[in-house]
Amino acid sequence: MIIYLLTIYPLVTKGINWPAVYFSDILHLDWRSQFNSDFLIHLFLLATWISWREGFTVKGFIFGFLSIFMGGMFGFPYLLYATYKAKGEPKEILLGVHGNKA
Repeated sequence: MIIYLLTIYPLVTKGINWPAVYFSDILHLDWRSQFNSDFLIHLFLLATWISWREGFTVKGFIFGFLSIFMGGMFGFPYLLYATYKAKGEPKEILLGVHGNKA
């Protein structure tokens, strides 16, 4: 819930032009640029894993896209649902559609 509130507040007070703020921070080459770069790499890795886990289907690419542009607002519920659907089995959570092939 906190992640949603921390997203809504800046949208209301600063506007929706987050890419300008995000990428200008990266260009400053300071601690914010380090954090934003690290976070961007994390988002791309998570999106790649989600897309692969879903079998590189249209659904997987849409989920990967959402995980990049929504971050934790998509990623956390996705992981929670995946854990529920896999009944907590780590192999099924990590492998997704690839876990059924063994």
